Amino acid sequence: MKYLVVYYSHTGNNRFIAEKLAQDISADIQELVPRVKNFLLLIFSSLLHISFGNKKLSTSVADYDAVVLCGPIWMGQLIAPLRDFIKKYRNQFKKLYFLTCCGGGEAEKDGTFGCMGVFRKVEQTAGSAFVEAHAISLSLIPTENQNANPETMMGIRLTEQYFTGTFKDYYMQFKNKLRN
Repeated sequence: MKYLVVYYSHTGNNRFIAEKLAQDISADIQELVPRVKNFLLLIFSSLLHISFGNKKLSTSVADYDAVVLCGPIWMGQLIAPLRDFIKKYRNQFKKLYFLTCCGGGEAEKDGTFGCMGVFRKVEQTAGSAFVEAHAISLSLIPTENQNANPETMMGIRLTEQYFTGTFKDYYMQFKNKLRN
């Protein structure tokens, strides 16, 4: 299988996961670069479902057997750069996987700001090419304060130091599904 990993990352966490995945599965990798650089404008465009689009990729999505889209979830939303990418290329995907490194844990996944609603939006937007969505929560990373609040968890920046334990296990589960 020929894979393309496409990612958007504001903090660097989804970039870390995307780069690791691309290396592990010998995939090509492309960064999504929104046409709008202002973070607040990106948040509002995500909440209001306004599209500003992304800069053109340097490769053709149709040339790949599968695309893995990696990016964050903000306030329970499929964020504008990811949504715009799916809409633009949905007729070119053979298979689309979605992977997110997010702040919400297992208890929050079905809530207003959880990942499950976003996963449904990805599936609806991508159509028949959608295969699977997977979340790896920052809450799986052991911290000095196991009762850290969400703001503390969102302040974590992934490095090899944190890529251990249950967090790494969730990553490996996703990677292994791609191989099957």
